Amino acid sequence: MGNTDIVAAPLSDANEKNTTEHSTIFDDVFRTIAQKMPQLLIPLINEVFHTSYSEEEPFEQLRNEHYEKFGTVVTDSIIRIGNHIYHLECQSSKDKTMVIRMFEYDISIAIEHASFESNDIWEIEFPQSCVLYIRNHRSLPDFHEAIVKFADGQKIRYRVPIIQAKKYTVDRIFEKRLLILLPYHILRYEHFLKHNGTDSKKVQHLLDDFREINRRLEQTSEKEQKSHLYMDMIVLIEEIADYIIPEDNEIRKGLGEIMGGKILKLRSEELLELGEARGEARGEARGEARGRLTGLHEAKIDAIQNMIDLGLTREQILRKYSPEEYEEAINSMSVKA
Repeated sequence: MGNTDIVAAPLSDANEKNTTEHSTIFDDVFRTIAQKMPQLLIPLINEVFHTSYSEEEPFEQLRNEHYEKFGTVVTDSIIRIGNHIYHLECQSSKDKTMVIRMFEYDISIAIEHASFESNDIWEIEFPQSCVLYIRNHRSLPDFHEAIVKFADGQKIRYRVPIIQAKKYTVDRIFEKRLLILLPYHILRYEHFLKHNGTDSKKVQHLLDDFREINRRLEQTSEKEQKSHLYMDMIVLIEEIADYIIPEDNEIRKGLGEIMGGKILKLRSEELLELGEARGEARGEARGEARGRLTGLHEAKIDAIQNMIDLGLTREQILRKYSPEEYEEAINSMSVKA
């Protein structure tokens, strides 16, 4: 879609006063992806380090806590692919000391994985590291750099590549398989949203972007049969969108309708599939047709009860299920209580 390559508003510098105070949600989302969907890190590694790993490449997630004299150093993500270790950090605010922090992290990682060679010399190899900046910042270089001077006069230039989420449109994200950037895409519009922007053209660009994200995610999910990944990604997208968009901004409702309906649909389909399997199992004992129908009906009731537990309203649920099924689910919950 052509609109996905249009920047809806000038990419204003992020508000530094707020970024350091309220960055936890961004860290949490990145670490959730790293822990629950680590395969999404591989395209990011390919993009930064010009590698060509398959998304099915075997990898190992390494411990991200390193204990040092003055406390615990916690990194965002460390994975090993073959003989190479990759260290990825997600950053929302500009920080002049970032290169020092990265050097500290990388020393900890390198020492933990140091090897004692046969010629009685230790080999300490630094990981390949990068920093992902998710907010809109002006004047970021391509690398964080520092000069490391050794006692014998050697000087080594320590460099950490920088990748900026703002440079990737929806089309480029899907072209390069950088789905890890999707939850942060709303930050392209952060300045506009925080000022409660009502420019209809810019609002339309934002909503068009997320319609395209929704369409492409659904397409990917169907093609690759990864409905769980699709649902989890939408939840993370909404998590950050809800944080960024002011509660009184109508865009919040529009975006919720675009993205939220798909979660409802997919979650219910997942439960219906479970019901089909349950119905088939019962069919062996009670007759296949009867078992399937019973399982499907029970799965519908389970799906409705699950949606109620998740906080969905009656109106949202009735978009998919009948009033009779809704009432039966409510009555069944009361009996169980």
